Amino acid sequence: MENRRPLLITDDIELTEDILRLAAATGVDIHLAAHADSARAQWAIAPLVLIGVDRLADFSNLPRRRDVVVIARELNGAADTSPVSDSVWRDAVAIGAEHVVSLPDAERWLIERLAETGEGPSRQGAVVSVLGACGGAGASTVAAVMATAAQSQGRRVLLIDTDVTGGGLDLLLGAEQAPGARWAELADARGRLSVTTLDDALPHVGGVAVLSFGRQYSGPLDAQALTCVLDAAVRGYDLVVVDLMRTLGDVTTIALAASTNAYLVIPNSVRAVAAAAALLPALNFGGSLTLLARRSARGLAASDIERALGHGFVTALPDDSAITVSAEQGEIPGPRTPFARACVAALSGAVPQLSVA
Repeated sequence: MENRRPLLITDDIELTEDILRLAAATGVDIHLAAHADSARAQWAIAPLVLIGVDRLADFSNLPRRRDVVVIARELNGAADTSPVSDSVWRDAVAIGAEHVVSLPDAERWLIERLAETGEGPSRQGAVVSVLGACGGAGASTVAAVMATAAQSQGRRVLLIDTDVTGGGLDLLLGAEQAPGARWAELADARGRLSVTTLDDALPHVGGVAVLSFGRQYSGPLDAQALTCVLDAAVRGYDLVVVDLMRTLGDVTTIALAASTNAYLVIPNSVRAVAAAAALLPALNFGGSLTLLARRSARGLAASDIERALGHGFVTALPDDSAITVSAEQGEIPGPRTPFARACVAALSGAVPQLSVA
């Protein structure tokens, strides 16, 4: 809305150009106060007020408010310290300024501050990673069930695919034709990514935002792009579920470093448990790790898996022969199935107040 734009008060042309450049980088529109009356009219309602030291004294008698930043500018490569005098600090305090900053030193901070006005406060979303101990473990299905279950309970959720060789989460969800960006369009993402831009670009399946590979991506996932997306995701979503590739490397390290919880899906076969035993020491995960043992009619019991792995945090996922068939049809288990309830119960450790239907 017009009256919700950050307000800039300054007669300094170069400072104005600098602020407009930073605002453009965040996709935020700035309200330029052409005259004093305009500035005073916007003072109380602007989400953020940026005021140059050149105009600060003119507005020192305005009511105190939050979200005011006083800005000075470096001249000829050296800080112009004369404007930031005792009187400037006094006037800044009088109007409730939270910071007095200098450009270009404070550019990165100011970009973050401007972006917050467009996005609102960060949701500080939880990040969880799901990976399989071996091929065909069903980690993608577990990740998708967790994401859709959380969304059905009112959470804003992003599901991220990191395995370029996995065929694409959009196929698993029956959304391969859904319009929207895949990793091919975000492979060069760097810096601060707008949450609104990300969410608007992605396909949504049953309300869940999905970032998958599609069939156009070639080469490994770029670690810097993943870092950029995860940073935006934490700000914009309540829960981020990462379908994690099994190959250890930068992508796995970045995802696990951002995660509070990780889930290792292990079929209850001897070979799968052996694979898990080899994988666990290399994960180097400092958060809460849960082993999800997928039961089958013939196989090891959860207690056997615990003893074999020396790990006491095993949750059993019930055997459900319909899951494989459903996955081939682009469907995932409904929230009231025993399989989905077990996945939600495991996820509730990372996302409080999730109910197990």
